[in-house]
Amino acid sequence: MALSSSVLIALKKLEPNLLNSPHFSFFEFMKYDTDDLRNERILLKKDLVERFKNSDRQKNTKPSKTLHRDFYDFSKILSELRLAEDGGDTLESIKWEKITDICNILRKIESSDEKKVRWALLHLLAKGVKEIKINDIKSLLKNFKISNIDRALQKIIKTEINSGLTVNFDDEKILIESEEKLAEHYVADAIEEKSRRSPGEIEKDVLELLDEGSYSNQEISRILEIDEAIVSRVMTKLRNQNKLVLSSFGTKGFRFYTTNCQNCPFGKSISSCRKEAISYIVSAFKEAYGIELTSQDFEDIETNQALLSIKRITKMSKKFTMTKLESNMYENYETLLQRVVHNSIGVTVSKNKNSQEITVSPNLSKLPKIFQMGLKAGIQYELQLMKNQTSKTKDKSTPDALAKIIKDSNKILQSLGM
Repeated sequence: MALSSSVLIALKKLEPNLLNSPHFSFFEFMKYDTDDLRNERILLKKDLVERFKNSDRQKNTKPSKTLHRDFYDFSKILSELRLAEDGGDTLESIKWEKITDICNILRKIESSDEKKVRWALLHLLAKGVKEIKINDIKSLLKNFKISNIDRALQKIIKTEINSGLTVNFDDEKILIESEEKLAEHYVADAIEEKSRRSPGEIEKDVLELLDEGSYSNQEISRILEIDEAIVSRVMTKLRNQNKLVLSSFGTKGFRFYTTNCQNCPFGKSISSCRKEAISYIVSAFKEAYGIELTSQDFEDIETNQALLSIKRITKMSKKFTMTKLESNMYENYETLLQRVVHNSIGVTVSKNKNSQEITVSPNLSKLPKIFQMGLKAGIQYELQLMKNQTSKTKDKSTPDALAKIIKDSNKILQSLGM
């Protein structure tokens, strides 16, 4: 994960010296000492100042002579960051959760010299400066006792260069060549530290996912629980290394990628990878179902990634039949998915009340694909049974019933895109 947009905006606009000002104490006060106020839409600033003075954090502290003025200045900061509306003598529509998030980050930065340096670098980057002078960074940090800013900068820059940031630097300046927004995320993401995976681990996870399917950046972010900015950075690096290829375009302009079989990240040849996957699937089907598959059964499977995905599903289905835990999990998962089916298919009565029509919700198409396949097979099996029954009976109403079932089945299958 990376910084939220509200936190990122705050760090870009505010200077690191905020940690040495009363404003930092106000952020902590807003987080820790206002639980009973959070349902109030409008608050008087003078009441908040009095509460601040009487809070546990200020018990042994003599109130500053400029306290009221300082808090009013803090109110302007909240307004500029769109964390509250400044009504003069009042604060309105306070974004408590966002203020809490910013306070959490400030506390993390307070305890780390490297994070202070990253904040200063981010603040200058946000001004659109491509060439950043080392002395400007030191000036922003002059009120902190940081033992060696130069060494901290070198460590940060080398770390981000290894992650894909394009930058040149010497003892006097840093020249950022990467796109501004991307460079900001390179510098800022490490401040959060929600994800403790190294860049190498993230790249490995992304490649393993793409080697069994076609995914967009947004899907990778959701599945691997990695911030989309980090995913974008990793994908750019992997594309530059020719390890990925564009698979297809999706809706809303999304691009879907898979691993590049011509430059396999895992060092396999196309033929050996395909042969290995087919061999496993053939063996598994023979053992589990007594079915003899041949190479011809796989001719319509165009990509190795699709074969590897089938191999993974085959391997996992074998595991599910072997353990009590997975068996219990899938039984209950099926129950949950059945609820989706039942809630997605309804019946409406025509105006003359002589007929009924089924309605199908678009939610049905969001079911896991493997479950959709089972649903399709069940519908087709039911139709086949009905056809057999029709051929054996002389009841004149049976063909009409069959036609109705076929019509309803088609509606469901169409909603699944099948």
